[in-house]
Amino acid sequence: MRRLFDFECSHSHRHEAMVSLGVRTVSCPTCGCPAQRLISAPRAQLEGISGDFPSAADKWVQRRESHMKKERKNIANHGTYR
Repeated sequence: MRRLFDFECSHSHRHEAMVSLGVRTVSCPTCGCPAQRLISAPRAQLEGISGDFPSAADKWVQRRESHMKKERKNIANHGTYR
């Protein structure tokens, strides 16, 4: 599996490259020197208001509540479930 990583050479040229997970060095496209893979921050998604990590259960509850709201509206408007 290939992933996108950031690399930097000894001349401070930075670039991105799509490489396999085990690859730690590539050649710099600017100067040709070996470029080392940089450590990058992990990607995390926080909930906007509280800053908590959303869980799958929370997402399910939100989707279920939205669905139930639509069902209640349909029943009120049409007298039946649609």
